[in-house]
Amino acid sequence: MTEFEFQLFCRDADTADESFLDRLYEAGCDDAVVSFKDGYMCLDFSRQAEHAEDAVVSAIRDFKRSDIGGSVERVEPEDLASLAEIANRVGVSRASLQKYARGDSKIGKDFPRPTANISRPRREFYSAAEVINWMYAKKRVDLSEHFVELATVIEKANQALLVTKAQNDDRINRLVTQLAATKAQ
Repeated sequence: MTEFEFQLFCRDADTADESFLDRLYEAGCDDAVVSFKDGYMCLDFSRQAEHAEDAVVSAIRDFKRSDIGGSVERVEPEDLASLAEIANRVGVSRASLQKYARGDSKIGKDFPRPTANISRPRREFYSAAEVINWMYAKKRVDLSEHFVELATVIEKANQALLVTKAQNDDRINRLVTQLAATKAQ
């Protein structure tokens, strides 16, 4: 068993009285610390499991089973991150990641491309999972296989949460239908 550390950001949970803590505990969230941040209830998990996916999925399932209402909005640490944030997570300097990102080294020629840009001030964001997997494959940092696995699972879990949420949005479903029709042409 491996211990995986991650955070669930939950919205609209019924926290009117302190019984919600007991319900979370009884539902299996006994390995989480509860806090509140920017309108979210945050559950900081330190969950043991064979695989990262098992840890994240079981934490989300246990939250839902607690019957305190609300929904899991996202899993953190967030996948979309600056090079400085990723460097901090993996314990390398920001300068080394920037060197790879600019293609200033032989090994960095296939460094992942930015996922998003903010133009003022110009700031690029990357998929942390892509960068971490690249660094692991290139042996640029000493990371455990489980750390790399968790980064990938968080990226995919957040995508799955967005898809699940989108299934209930008529505007998104209409756009999906329209985009699928353009693909067929």
